[in-house]
Amino acid sequence: MNSYQIPKSVLEHDFNFLVKSCANFKAGKIDEATFKSIRVPYGIYEQREKNTYMIRIKTHGGQITPKQLLGISNLAEKYANKSLHITTRGGIQLHYVNFDDLCTVTKELHKLGLSGRGSGGNCVRGIVGDALSGIAKDDVFDIQPYANTLTERMLALKDSFDLPRKFKISFSSSKADRATATITDVGFIATKRGNRKGFIVYIAGGMGSKSRLGHKVLDFLPAKECFLFAQSVKQVFDKHGNRENKHSARLRFLADKIGIDELMKLILQEMKSIRESGKGWEVNVRVRSNNLPQIPKTALPKMTTEERLWWNRFVKEQKQENYFYAKVPLTLGDIPYKSAKKLANFLSKHKNCISFGQNQNLYIRNLNAKDLLRLYPILIEFSPQSKQPTIFGDMVACTGAATCQLGIARPRGAVIAVEEFLLKQNIDLDKLQNFRIQLSGCPNSCGNHFTANLGFFGKIQRQGGIPYPAYNVVVGGIVEEGETRFAKKIAQIAAFYLPQFVSKVLLRFLEVQNKFKTFESWVDSSGEAEIIEMAESFKEIPTFEENQKPYYDWSSEELFSESLKKNGIGEEN
Repeated sequence: MNSYQIPKSVLEHDFNFLVKSCANFKAGKIDEATFKSIRVPYGIYEQREKNTYMIRIKTHGGQITPKQLLGISNLAEKYANKSLHITTRGGIQLHYVNFDDLCTVTKELHKLGLSGRGSGGNCVRGIVGDALSGIAKDDVFDIQPYANTLTERMLALKDSFDLPRKFKISFSSSKADRATATITDVGFIATKRGNRKGFIVYIAGGMGSKSRLGHKVLDFLPAKECFLFAQSVKQVFDKHGNRENKHSARLRFLADKIGIDELMKLILQEMKSIRESGKGWEVNVRVRSNNLPQIPKTALPKMTTEERLWWNRFVKEQKQENYFYAKVPLTLGDIPYKSAKKLANFLSKHKNCISFGQNQNLYIRNLNAKDLLRLYPILIEFSPQSKQPTIFGDMVACTGAATCQLGIARPRGAVIAVEEFLLKQNIDLDKLQNFRIQLSGCPNSCGNHFTANLGFFGKIQRQGGIPYPAYNVVVGGIVEEGETRFAKKIAQIAAFYLPQFVSKVLLRFLEVQNKFKTFESWVDSSGEAEIIEMAESFKEIPTFEENQKPYYDWSSEELFSESLKKNGIGEEN
């Protein structure tokens, strides 16, 4: 499997600097603020629990090898909380790593060909790839080699690590835009002109407290120029971005300030300058082979009723004849280390077979039907949602106040509560294939709530002066090249009532589903008003004296008011 190669500067000079900085911090030679500014660009974040850290790992645009999965599983067992967490950008996080183990884990990751460098802070972040690139039937061409090449080249450049704010790049292999290239700083969507490979290009998009859709600026950029374009945008951002106010520092705010036409003018000037410099700006990718061995077409293996239901829900044909891929829903994006080891060992003889999607799910690819069915017993050990309708595995939640210092609500607990409630209802949830429910613990959109069919982001409400956890309600998000739009904020709901509210919305949509092509078309017709009315029916919560439960968040054993006291200064997620 082709992957990015970690530059020597990261392996040697940068790592030695991290080791020295950790030693200086421990000895009291540098203060906490200085150490934070050093460690965050290595993807090392302090958690709410003092002296515990999260390490974020860059994957190959959402892909890793079985050997790397095994190695990360060993690190999770020995140094973290015995679990791997998949992010909404296809990265991997290890949580609750002790301070004294930070450098050891980083060094071991380097041995696996992986790095956390640039996965945090005001840097070029981990590059997002399409989880189905190279295998989907709508695939224009495999974008993975381009994502890997840009990762290598950006890691090697010093100007990638001291930007006005974080800088994100995405590659999608078709107009389905599974990597949300239409909502990022620089988004590339595969296209062709005749036999020429190229990209449709979007810039200056992003999600957060002030979200913006990307601007489509090019219908065709020759594929070999993707680094030239991304580097030019980065250099313009470096020169003209707002370094005074981090809340107005992202590329989208520069586009707001000077206009997209002026921004493109500056980018084209940078492209001209880089070309004239003669420095290698062309991307000559190491194209990986997707020519899987031909296998004869055979009837599908005999399956039990349970296996057949799983197959129909989660298994799809690839564009390569007689090969299949399976979506493996992960509860809250987590994989226990023992299960990850089992999976890695089973897949050890297969190539290009593991990828992670922005729905925090795992994809197993390039397997024949027999091997995929043999994998089923391993999958259901760590993925109970593989026995349930797809809507549960497609629910996305950030960590929220459970670990994040910026978190208000606890969306992970809310997701579990919603799932438990829906399973007790008499609802045919298989009629809601690909329905997206996404939650963020605060307005920062780490759960990508603005791309959801039905989304939520945390807020504080009060009853009689006492705070309780609540969510803003957003509906109707679409992600597709030429069609992308954000979900619209329309209401609010107490966290306590979230399961009942979600159930009510889904039941109502199922009643009218045969009249509307999509959930969004219902929202655009009468659905928005109906959902607002449903939220209003849950407006009143009991007083604290009547019932204290609404004043606790899901999965929390302390009053919401006490949890709020633990909020700290965010670490630039």
